[in-house]
Amino acid sequence: MSSIRFHVLAVASLLTLSNCAGRMNVSERMMWSTYPLITNKGAGTGFVLNRRLPNSSGMQPVIFTSAHVLDSVGKGPLVIGVRMPDAKGEAQVALIAFNPPMQRDQKRFYVKHPQHDLAAFELHLPEDFTGRAEMPTCLSESMLARSGRTLHSGNEVSFLGYPEVLPGTAGAFPVLRSGRIASYPLGTSQAQGRFLINSDVYPGDSGAPVFIIGRGTRPELVGVVIQRIGPKTSSFSHLAVAVDVDTIRETLAMLGSVETHITPAPATRPAKPKH
Repeated sequence: MSSIRFHVLAVASLLTLSNCAGRMNVSERMMWSTYPLITNKGAGTGFVLNRRLPNSSGMQPVIFTSAHVLDSVGKGPLVIGVRMPDAKGEAQVALIAFNPPMQRDQKRFYVKHPQHDLAAFELHLPEDFTGRAEMPTCLSESMLARSGRTLHSGNEVSFLGYPEVLPGTAGAFPVLRSGRIASYPLGTSQAQGRFLINSDVYPGDSGAPVFIIGRGTRPELVGVVIQRIGPKTSSFSHLAVAVDVDTIRETLAMLGSVETHITPAPATRPAKPKH
């Protein structure tokens, strides 16, 4: 299994856990499932999905993001913003980092989809973080869009990311945007596993989960933002490229094929991301 181990870098601003899950709407539950990812070369978005362990009733958290975000880690560190409750039940945001394994054997700590810019890795927090560091998520395999369900051009979808134009948010929560599917056809061989969303998208949004409201007001994951379309890579775009839910399923199925070992990251802040 691909795995990672972490080292705490710093504790940042406070947030208040005033709403229980039952009182949150779909977008708020998705916000709790989405986290910032930072490398020395830039930043991106990741989200956590729980998958059921084989031959077990347990669940394994898996982080998804764009492959190019993880490819940029190099010698590290990769920094993830996690939410940690304190003695009062309020949560702090901690920056937790790890160094990737040496690449002499060309092994990665993540799996990459062979055709699309999507990657995933299993999340293993250190034992001494049990009960303190949390990466809660409302997403599981059952919340992937149902097989056979077809999105249509003009359908409205939402996505959550960390646009670089906004340097930080309270609680390290992502920024919600919505837009309409702007391409045709969808879900066919001609679509090649992608679709377009008509919405403002910026550097830092790569890896943003795309979702709709499913049955029973549950979130239904339908894709992941992987790219912006625009004349300059450093500017925002009115069109986002997303991979579809089948690509998420295929990437999830690849987990288990990678075995890695990593070392803790040094206890220093990473350089300010350059986009």
